[in-house]
Formats: sequence, C-alpha cells, structure tokens
Amino acid sequence: MSRSFAVVVLCAAALLVSAAAASAQTPDRPPPRPDTTQAELVFEREVYSYPTYGRRSPFEPLTSGDASGPRFEELQLLGVIFSDNATSSVALLGVDLATGSAGKTYRVRRGDRLGNTRILSIQRDRVLVEVEEFGLTEQRQLQVRRPREGGSR
Repeated sequence: MSRSFAVVVLCAAALLVSAAAASAQTPDRPPPRPDTTQAELVFEREVYSYPTYGRRSPFEPLTSGDASGPRFEELQLLGVIFSDNATSSVALLGVDLATGSAGKTYRVRRGDRLGNTRILSIQRDRVLVEVEEFGLTEQRQLQVRRPREGGSR
C-alpha cells in the first residue's frame, strides 16, 4: 500500500509539473490588431449670423471707442483756432468742472476721437461732433460760450 500510494503521489506530481511546463510554453495571445476602419473626426464650428435690419448687433459691446476719455456730456468748447484749411483747424475742449476732472484741456482736430465723441468738423464758433452711445450714433454740436453782458458767464 505504501508503494502504490507513492506511485500515485509521484504520478500526480508529474502531472502537475507537466501542466505547469505546458502552460509556460504556450505563448500569450498577441494583442488585437488595430481596427483600420476608424471614423474620421471632423470638428465644425458653429457660425452665428445676425440680420441687423438697422438694429445694433447683440454680439458687439455697448460701449466702444476709448472708454477712458471724457464723455460728451462732460465736454465744453473753450475756443477754436480756425484756419481756412479744414485739416489745420484746432478746437480746445475742456472738461466741465461740475461733472469731470478739473483743469484738463484737449486739443483736437477733425477726425480725432475723444471718449465717446468723434470730431466731424471745426467751424469758427462751433464744433460738429458724432457721439456714440449704446451702439447708436448721433450728431451734436458744441458752441463757444460767450460771457454775457456784465462779465458774468
């Protein structure tokens, strides 16, 4: 019995060793081949268009131009250096003491921008400007203030 028991144990051990050796000899499965029928990725950007019909575009900012300059309401015409040549005329604009920073004077010519204001033309006693507010533009004028009789303003 002990001899037959030893034979059985020996056979079992041989089977285990041969199974382990057989599993070590079989190569691992090769990795799957990449699929060559992949879909091509196409990125499309969505484009917005807005029919204005005379209205402003909601995609543009409400304020434009130089927001750091004085607004039209703060400006007053201090004087004009007029020339027959329209490009040589100079207007002196000051900031109103009640609404803006005191003591600031601007020398502007035709075509210059100052805050929300663009100079259209300079005449002897007035300056025609284009004011842009909230996407809308309108023409306004600044006139030289002359002292009233008695020396008061």
